[in-house]
Amino acid sequence: MKKIIRSMAAGAALVFAAASVQVPVFAEDSGKSDDIVILYTNDVHCGIDVNIGYDGLALYKREMQEKYENVLVVDAGDAIQGMPVGTLSKGAYITRLMNAVGYDAATLGNHEFDYSLKTLQVRADELNCGYICANFFNTESGEPLFDPYKIVEAGDKKIAFVGATTPETLAGSNPVFFQNEEGEYIYSFGGDGSIYKLLQNAVDDAREDGADYVILLGHLGETDIREGWSAQEIVAELTGIDAVIDGHSHDVTPGLTVQSKDGKDVVITQTGTKFANIGKMTITTDGKISTELIDSVPAPAEDSGIAEDSWLEPDGREGRFVDEGVNSVMMQIASEYGEILDRKIGSSDYELIANDPETGERVVRNHETNLGDLCADAYKYVLGADVGIINGGGVRTSISSGDITYSDAMAVFPFANMAMVVEVTGQQILDVLEAGAMKYPGENAAFIHVSGIEYTIDESVPSSVKQDETGAFLSIDGEYRVKNVMINGEPLDTAKTYTLACHDYYLKNGGDGFRYILSEKCSIVRDNVMTDSDLIAEYIRDNLGGVIPEKYSNLYGEGRIKFVNSSTDGASDEAAADTDDTAVPDTNDTPVIDTNDAAAAPENPSTGVGIAIIVPAVCLIAAAASRKRIP
Repeated sequence: MKKIIRSMAAGAALVFAAASVQVPVFAEDSGKSDDIVILYTNDVHCGIDVNIGYDGLALYKREMQEKYENVLVVDAGDAIQGMPVGTLSKGAYITRLMNAVGYDAATLGNHEFDYSLKTLQVRADELNCGYICANFFNTESGEPLFDPYKIVEAGDKKIAFVGATTPETLAGSNPVFFQNEEGEYIYSFGGDGSIYKLLQNAVDDAREDGADYVILLGHLGETDIREGWSAQEIVAELTGIDAVIDGHSHDVTPGLTVQSKDGKDVVITQTGTKFANIGKMTITTDGKISTELIDSVPAPAEDSGIAEDSWLEPDGREGRFVDEGVNSVMMQIASEYGEILDRKIGSSDYELIANDPETGERVVRNHETNLGDLCADAYKYVLGADVGIINGGGVRTSISSGDITYSDAMAVFPFANMAMVVEVTGQQILDVLEAGAMKYPGENAAFIHVSGIEYTIDESVPSSVKQDETGAFLSIDGEYRVKNVMINGEPLDTAKTYTLACHDYYLKNGGDGFRYILSEKCSIVRDNVMTDSDLIAEYIRDNLGGVIPEKYSNLYGEGRIKFVNSSTDGASDEAAADTDDTAVPDTNDTPVIDTNDAAAAPENPSTGVGIAIIVPAVCLIAAAASRKRIP
């Protein structure tokens, strides 16, 4: 692979400097610039009114249209899932808002598949611009399910957007959606290496179709991506592309320069998540491409040509200027189910975190947090199992201190997964923990939060997890990073059978690559008990009496997960300081006992579960401004 240049700050400086010396060419009649502007979003995850929001994007689009002849808007995936507004409508509300903004192209993120392939096809028909994806196909027919590219005319230029979706989708969304009744995969994203050929064919076809510029509209990611599937590595294998608008890894990337296979410098850009930024790509009349990120939308100037009554600063969103028309669509959505979602289920004196409140960085995918503890406890104690687990990728947002509503529960667990209990061996538990720890200290959606379990991760031990071509776990081929595993105060017995509570995404559907550890090797004890959002709501309301206790006061949890030889800072090191770094067990041995006393587990409540009222939920937009939102 050719050399990849990665310097976020330097890259951004070069981009901005280049843009500052370009002299715009103005259309002869309108006085507007003939430069082409492409606005872009990625990983909105249903944050429809968070930060800039769809209504802010709509206003910024109008502001750009007053200055440029050709303004396009595109999305790089993961728009329709992530908060109650998506779960309630299975993405329909988001589609309505994207149509209101007027998107010109959109690619598929892995979470576009979360409501089933059949539902996605309905959303695709509803979305005016449709979806594009060049590397998703039926393995039996070899045919793509979506158009591989879309050409949009901008003045006298043709811009082709080629869609690309990460092969991580097979394991990262719901695997059963891509399988037949025998559990065999009948759909593929080119994870066997064919992704390069599929994308190259689409690029070549777009050029033959008259495209002046070819832009890869990808949901691929730049950091913590499986080798061979990152945007950088894919660009290095392609020819004929001019730029990449990317998503998936939630990176804030103003401009990252990578050399393509034909020796061309190609810029990769990404906005972060939940409208932290709007991306702006400019293609000048002489063909130069520059990128920048916009973190706020200014109020239109008096001489902007934008009518004063067509934009506003919404109540509770001070300093946020938005388009009145799109904002009214949001208010209509909010009014439909606001009362249901605002129902109080409890209160907390402590913030329960998925993201670090100081930095805004997501921590739930590589560190224990109090919210991770609470969610795992909900599985264990509501369902009456020996242990409960939850993956960090399933815990989607923090809960602010104060009143907790059903909307908050839906925001934490927006996937509508079904809670269940299975019987597993200690060895299966050990392998699940090891697979969850394989990327540490990097992020991993499969990082495991636990209840009734304590364990240690030794960063000095390289991960020896083996995966198949889809990213599914196969085996541990060496020393375990996970050590000192305790089950309710006793050493893990790898041969013993335990009851484990989790969601069907792991226990039945092979999510996050756990097909060969859990979903095909579990004896089901309780199936489809309730949705995960109802589970956490019942735990807070009934088991905890509606008040979050002091045991969850530490943002970084109770110390159920410890770290040794860790390069991370903060609470990880504090936990590690009290850990006895004992001998490493062999692969098939029972892990060494932790010399620290296990924390006393709460009394196991009755295994009886009352009737859960499963209420579809949508983000209460009017209340959103009063809650702390972390991108």
